[in-house]
Amino acid sequence: MIFVMGASRRERREQGRREALERAMGASGDPPGALLPATRELFFHDHADLVRGLAEALERAGLAEACLALARHLEEDRDHWLRRLARIQADPALAARRAELDRDYLEVFAEHFRRWGAAGVQGERLADLEAGLALAAWHGAERLWLRGQGRPALPVLAQEALAVVWPALYGHARRHPGR
Repeated sequence: MIFVMGASRRERREQGRREALERAMGASGDPPGALLPATRELFFHDHADLVRGLAEALERAGLAEACLALARHLEEDRDHWLRRLARIQADPALAARRAELDRDYLEVFAEHFRRWGAAGVQGERLADLEAGLALAAWHGAERLWLRGQGRPALPVLAQEALAVVWPALYGHARRHPGR
């Protein structure tokens, strides 16, 4: 028998995690690296949902709209995300964990580019490179958003960052417009 958690129970569990994360972020007097491993994981409790949402948006609407949707999602709770990202950047253990989890985003982006790119070994390499560029653009937008304390808005910064790398993306599709 498979146990399926009801929607209200899932919502209560997520709310509990969110409250615990808020308490952890409020403990700003803790020196970097002082958080317990279980507390560190709270900073990434919604990682799987964010990655899944990005993958669905990439499939449905493409790269630009998917990144803008993610940016709008973060912007909806700007103060929380700015505090969260600042804490992650300031704590080496949190930054290392985020770097590990970035592999999931890289894979989602790479899968998107594989659908558009050339087949074979070169196509795989190009998809991986394009995924790295897309993630670098996203991280650049986040860093500027954090440095500007939420200004300009993250969707604006994400759009600007993608515009910078856009000429390097979908190269195979541009060379073969009939596909």
